Amino acid sequence: MRTIIENLLALQKLALQPKPWNPANEARMLELRQTVPPPVLEHFDRMVNHGRSAVALVRHGMCSECHIRVPVSTLASLVAPQDVYLCEICSCYLLLPLEEVANVGAHVKLKPVSKRVVVKSPPAPTEVVVP
Repeated sequence: MRTIIENLLALQKLALQPKPWNPANEARMLELRQTVPPPVLEHFDRMVNHGRSAVALVRHGMCSECHIRVPVSTLASLVAPQDVYLCEICSCYLLLPLEEVANVGAHVKLKPVSKRVVVKSPPAPTEVVVP
């Protein structure tokens, strides 16, 4: 899945560049578009047609487009992505750069596991029968 998002990032750079079109860029864009599944490409095209970035890098645990902290569970999933992830706020596809993978542990603050304390109830009073 990482390669799909990396291809989208390269496609985004080509699509949003201010320079006029040239045949080499157009050929490269067609090549990149063929590597992306159609539903992902539809969302990408919709965002780019509105002049927005469709792929955001996650740096220091934050989306680079909306600058909102990415949930810890999503951040942990981006280390070895098995699926395509979207930012919950700006709907950009999220990509964790390889240089950030080592820093994910610094952004994920795990609470120490507290030991479960079992409180034993006092024994029930026994009835003493006096003859």
